[in-house]
Amino acid sequence: MSKPMSPHRVRHSSITTALDHSNGNYRKVQNLSRHASIDTIQKYDDNRKRQQQQREISDVLADLV
Repeated sequence: MSKPMSPHRVRHSSITTALDHSNGNYRKVQNLSRHASIDTIQKYDDNRKRQQQQREISDVLADLV
């Protein structure tokens, strides 16, 4: 692994992966993560969507080069 691991990174990755596999179902992921506020899960999802969009745009630009 190229990145340093920590419990928080593992938790963050787990929540993001759960959002990917549940098609962004906040309630399911909130139950898994045990975050008190759905707002926290929405922040993870916003970040996940932003990363997906950046990958898509990068792929389009790479194809143009």
